[in-house]
Amino acid sequence: MSSKSGGTLIVLEGIDGSGKSTQAKLLYDWLIKEGYKAVLLREPTNGKYGRILREKLKSGKLPPDEAYRLFLLDRIEDVQTNIIPALKKGYVVVIDRYFISTIAYQGASGIPIDKIISDHKKYGVPIPDIVFVLDIPADEAINRLKRLKRNFDSFEKKDFLEKVRKIYLNVGRYIPTLVIIVDATRNVKEVHELIINHVSRFLSGEKEE
Repeated sequence: MSSKSGGTLIVLEGIDGSGKSTQAKLLYDWLIKEGYKAVLLREPTNGKYGRILREKLKSGKLPPDEAYRLFLLDRIEDVQTNIIPALKKGYVVVIDRYFISTIAYQGASGIPIDKIISDHKKYGVPIPDIVFVLDIPADEAINRLKRLKRNFDSFEKKDFLEKVRKIYLNVGRYIPTLVIIVDATRNVKEVHELIINHVSRFLSGEKEE
């Protein structure tokens, strides 16, 4: 992973069903409304490796090593094509999932977290300025997905999601940046207001402990 200059990199993370995609879009819309230059990205991407990854995830037949390889290739492409160019132009980059997801999901699948971090450092993946982890129990996340009539992929089983959640709650020990744990059981508006409060303070230069 590497340092960066110019823009601001904000990541929204959490297990599936935590509401991170909704909150990423709300944050992006707020940034635009407030006059910031902003871009909203999502991983896996719609690029070459991201499309392969999405199809394989749907099939439920994706070994952990192969999943990790595809996530890493997709991320390298995203960093080089989208993230670094936007940061160099001074944009606020909002990402729905990033390498923290790989630490949590592939770490829970058995890929050593030290290896994940080392590989991302090797390829110069930028460290986020802020990571919001939207925290929700696995039971509630699964119920939300059912209400949305989502087709579950191989990563959406209760026991597995609890392992992922545990890593997310401790992710601050793995990356040197500001990690904010958000109670995602609260309603959408409350979560959004909490997020923009932190982001507004950060962008105005007010540092958090």
